[in-house]
Amino acid sequence: MTPKSTPAVAAASACELLRSNFSGRVITSNDPQYEIQKNHPWCQNCWLPATCFVQPSDTHDVADALKIVRKTGVKFAVRSGGHNFNPGFSSLGKYGVLLDLKGLKLLHIGDDGVLQVGAGNTWGDVYSFLEDRGLSAIGGRQSDVGISGYLLGGGMTAFPNLHGIAVDNIKNYEVVLADSTIINANAINNVDLYRALKGGGTNFGIVTRFDIQTYPLINAQYTVLVYNPSGFKEVLRATTEAQEAMEIDPKIGMFTSVNPTFIAVGVFYADTGVEQPQAIKTFFDLKSLMTTAVPTRKGTVKSLVEAIGLLAPPTRRLTSTLTTKVSYKLYEDVHKLWLRTKEKCSEIGNLWYNIQPASTTFVQIGEDRGGNSLGLEKAAQTWWSLVAEWPNESDDVAAARGLQIFTQDAIRLAKEHDQHLDFLFMNDAEFSQNVLVSYGADNVKKLQEAAAKYDPEGIFQQLQNDGFLLRNL
Repeated sequence: MTPKSTPAVAAASACELLRSNFSGRVITSNDPQYEIQKNHPWCQNCWLPATCFVQPSDTHDVADALKIVRKTGVKFAVRSGGHNFNPGFSSLGKYGVLLDLKGLKLLHIGDDGVLQVGAGNTWGDVYSFLEDRGLSAIGGRQSDVGISGYLLGGGMTAFPNLHGIAVDNIKNYEVVLADSTIINANAINNVDLYRALKGGGTNFGIVTRFDIQTYPLINAQYTVLVYNPSGFKEVLRATTEAQEAMEIDPKIGMFTSVNPTFIAVGVFYADTGVEQPQAIKTFFDLKSLMTTAVPTRKGTVKSLVEAIGLLAPPTRRLTSTLTTKVSYKLYEDVHKLWLRTKEKCSEIGNLWYNIQPASTTFVQIGEDRGGNSLGLEKAAQTWWSLVAEWPNESDDVAAARGLQIFTQDAIRLAKEHDQHLDFLFMNDAEFSQNVLVSYGADNVKKLQEAAAKYDPEGIFQQLQNDGFLLRNL
């Protein structure tokens, strides 16, 4: 790195060098496309400026751009799909360079059934490509979500108990290191980095390609049911019963989403040739059922995601997370806490929560495939997603604080019920949460060792704008 200059000078110098190296692919504030680039993220609180947006078209472009970042000492951020909720994680704020990976659109299937996916693809791109070839992958539940941040954070999927979560289906990472070296990390080469990237986020390099295991086309039955929120007790009881059934039947998948004016439950079964199990049928008989948002259909993972995974319109938004064991009594108490919190936090226009279940099976699958960085306990569990949405920038601080209080109180309840698990799911975590610490001391040590080995100058700790970074421990 060059001697330190002011952020403005470093950014101006970097953008000038980038413009000379990436003709027509560097966007600054006087370009017509600037506002489109700035306002690309799904969450309006991430509609933040950058000195320039750079659009590499392949891995070597990324390496060349990173050389300039390192040379000038400029702050930088990396963006794939733009779905991150946290301001500054895949955005900047003022001075700096944003590397937009959406041009990395490689999709190639090998004879071994491993799909090479460029970091600029969405899950919609992946599912469409594979379905045409009679294949499926373990990935996101929303078509518009980019693959990169999703996979680096762990990746909850529609059927986590069938083939594990997404991170345990990655066979290889192509990575641009801080010195612009391009390497591969897998079960044979750079094994320590391979494991670190399985949940370790953006601490080690820029992943430009993910090689993902595929499977014969996964056929599924799926439904989304909508309930009156007054029936929360019977919905939450049916949810816990379905989670208990998952311990025996890995083909069951579901979510329960609790909103102020409705409760939505998605129930899925990864088999179209049999009747759905009783644990799913129960949801059709609940007294509080109001309507069916998605009637029962038989399709594939692609059609399932297209049916359930519609993104809400842009607004200001944050999520936070906690992990618990399966407990109806805890769920009921968290719901009552939510009712009290949304009344107290009027600055949050819409406060809601999701129950995302996974069984013991998915943890075992991860272990059988060499392990990951997440430090998961082998137990039936729920990865909670707590969501705050609000319209006004003036309420940003108050809304974030309200969500933090709700999260802390929910964790306290889980501990009182003896149902709390340490793990925090990076993809749903709020910026103040200690995600990496939640993986456990042994995993943190391995992450730190990998970062020191593959980024000895600490470029991704010093110059990367923000994120769940080791520098924050």
